[in-house]
Amino acid sequence: MIQFVGKRMTWCFDWLVLNYAVLKANPDCHDPKIEPAQELIFYFHAAKVTLLGWRLDLMLDDIATHSITRIWTLEREAALQNMEVACVSEIFVLPYDDNVLAEHAPEEPPAPSQQTQP
Repeated sequence: MIQFVGKRMTWCFDWLVLNYAVLKANPDCHDPKIEPAQELIFYFHAAKVTLLGWRLDLMLDDIATHSITRIWTLEREAALQNMEVACVSEIFVLPYDDNVLAEHAPEEPPAPSQQTQP
């Protein structure tokens, strides 16, 4: 199993349901000194997991051998102290089943009635 620890939830996936992973430059990065320069995307059967960060290529060998068990975000300042560690700044999980997210969404107050009282 691999766990992606987010701010609100922890997502767990079995390595056997990983279709493939893609490492590329972050298309939204305009300044790699400030914004995450890389994007690592995991394509599972049930979800697409996107990591944004720096030095994500350092994770590729561990991904290939399935030896990573947990990924969480790390403050960039802490990661700068050890240049041999990948720094994940953001984790996005987009499940194929949107109902999974609906379970954890805050409840909306009921809409006011459209009818007016005389």
